[in-house]
Amino acid sequence: MKHKIAFIAIFTCLTTSIFSQNLNDSWQIGVGVGITRFGADDVEFIGDKHQFQVPVLSLTMPVGKRLSLDGAISFNTIDDVGFIENTAKYFSIDGSLRYNFDAVLNKLAPYVFVGGSVVDSDRKMTPTLNIGAGGIYWVSDKVGINPQLYYKHSFEAYESMRSHIQGTLGIVFKLNWSNSSRGSGSSIARSIGGCM
Repeated sequence: MKHKIAFIAIFTCLTTSIFSQNLNDSWQIGVGVGITRFGADDVEFIGDKHQFQVPVLSLTMPVGKRLSLDGAISFNTIDDVGFIENTAKYFSIDGSLRYNFDAVLNKLAPYVFVGGSVVDSDRKMTPTLNIGAGGIYWVSDKVGINPQLYYKHSFEAYESMRSHIQGTLGIVFKLNWSNSSRGSGSSIARSIGGCM
């Protein structure tokens, strides 16, 4: 009976540590594409309802147990991709504070973020206030697929940009700069020790 209780306790601790791990606790670099959507009232002012950005480049740095700083640059280097034709310029420098949730199904790492951008259009650079959410599905220990959705709010005092939504899809590469000394065996051992 004691062996069964010990087995159940160890199994529970291992399962909890595996399914509640934070998968976004390392440096990450990403490359991808983005699509922005402006409201119907803003199409005439901006010049496009939809815009396509390639590349979208990002760098993420962990700053706490669940917090990360994320920087990104997106711009439209291609004017026509078949389904979207850019007639206006779009260049954005983004900075965000990200809160990372526990892993879902041991592979998906969701997060939410707040931050700001400086968006350059055909007129001039304009600051925006951003909120959003995303997630990384880790297809391996080093590579993940990262969909993300921004809402970029442009204040009325700035007349060179309008509020808009930006969706991005990227490939993320994990850089083990901050946790290269931590092995999976040692983290499991620490989890078992914490449960007992």
